[in-house]
Amino acid sequence: MKTKFFTGKGDQGESQIGEKKFSKTDPAMAILGTLDELNSWLGLCRAKINKEKNFSFEKGDPLNLENVIKEIQQLLFIAQAEVAAIAFAYPKSPKITSATTEKIEGKISLIDQQVSELKHFIIPGGSEISAMFDFGRTIIRRAEREAVGYNSEIKRLTPELLQFFNRLSSFLFALARYANFQLKIEEDRPNYQ
Repeated sequence: MKTKFFTGKGDQGESQIGEKKFSKTDPAMAILGTLDELNSWLGLCRAKINKEKNFSFEKGDPLNLENVIKEIQQLLFIAQAEVAAIAFAYPKSPKITSATTEKIEGKISLIDQQVSELKHFIIPGGSEISAMFDFGRTIIRRAEREAVGYNSEIKRLTPELLQFFNRLSSFLFALARYANFQLKIEEDRPNYQ
């Protein structure tokens, strides 16, 4: 067998990281798992957009949804590497920087210039891809909560990483709105009745 997908012994609730074993209940494992969940979910979003015939973007369009999602997925790998390096004492790791977050903020600004002004809460949905982006937003919010809780104990996650998690949720919300805008689907608002 070329790739060993399993040992056949079970793992007794632990994961091997380098030479050490860590409990799967370790808070860092929760953050890493949630980031992995989001990355997989975004892969599904990208596959959905790839099949969607109603999206068309010019080459080089900074808001080409398929490309934007792939960029986010790449950043999630960097965020995971950074969390793992801190949690498991790796000497080096790529890092999320303030410039990373500024690029996301720039794309949010581009979306804001196109969608209508937000004056009320929006019910997630409209189009399937918009609902999928909103679901992704809830996943990164969970990762952010886990990271803040973890950081309150260890105080080693960088402010840039925590800001990235926060801004990524805003970006996914903006992408949800942008998807409906692209598909000319009106947003619904709650009526509280």
